[in-house]
Amino acid sequence: MTDSTLLVRATLALYADALRQSTYALGRHVWIVGLVPAYTLGLGVVTGLGQQLGFLGGFLVFLAVAACASSFLAVISEAIANQRFRIENLGQTFGRFFSRVVTVFFVFWIIQLLLAMIVSENPNLLWLLIAVNAGIFLLFNPVPELIYQGTTDGMALLNDAVQFMRDNLVEWLVPLAILLAPFFLIDPRLGFVAMARIDVTNGLEVVIGVVHEWIPLGEPAGTLVATTIASFLIVWAMLFRGYLFRALARSGRRQRIFDARVRGL
Repeated sequence: MTDSTLLVRATLALYADALRQSTYALGRHVWIVGLVPAYTLGLGVVTGLGQQLGFLGGFLVFLAVAACASSFLAVISEAIANQRFRIENLGQTFGRFFSRVVTVFFVFWIIQLLLAMIVSENPNLLWLLIAVNAGIFLLFNPVPELIYQGTTDGMALLNDAVQFMRDNLVEWLVPLAILLAPFFLIDPRLGFVAMARIDVTNGLEVVIGVVHEWIPLGEPAGTLVATTIASFLIVWAMLFRGYLFRALARSGRRQRIFDARVRGL
């Protein structure tokens, strides 16, 4: 059996393990699903208040987004580590990865600011904004997992993300392509726009829109059902990504081929 065949079989085994582990973790920690709409609603309120405070309001919104992202990643980290989490400890999670999140957000904010300046001068370059954001989405895709599973900060963390993608490009992008397939099936352009637009503040809204396209329901029941489904999908996807990242980060392709040969895959 060739090494390529063994690598494919070993990778499929990783996907199966991550699928099983993430589904089990979601069942054990199903309450995490409620955090997605709760944080989204909270950030909506903060954003509304921040718009009335000018620059200071924008800064407060930035900090609120970073705190919620830190909390969500901390909870996902606990679930992946199979640790028992007490809801009364939720407040501590807002600061656990806060500094890492703020640093990463600041780097991306600078990039977005420069792109916005370019597009404002020449609206015809809107395609450049979408292309660059889609590229950032792909190149730095494992940043969330590195925030709570890695050991570095700042630019070193972003460099680790690029290195991880270089070493595991195909293995990481295949599940990502499957997750993005509903967007591309609705409209190929929507897929690229989704990659350019999805972030912490609008992730739930974007996924709800896709759910509505596939499961058209009336209001307000439709919104409730779509929000529930979208929240489940987001949490499950983050758990799956976390388990897959851990497996890929702990083994190189040569090791996976060797393990597959030993296991008789």
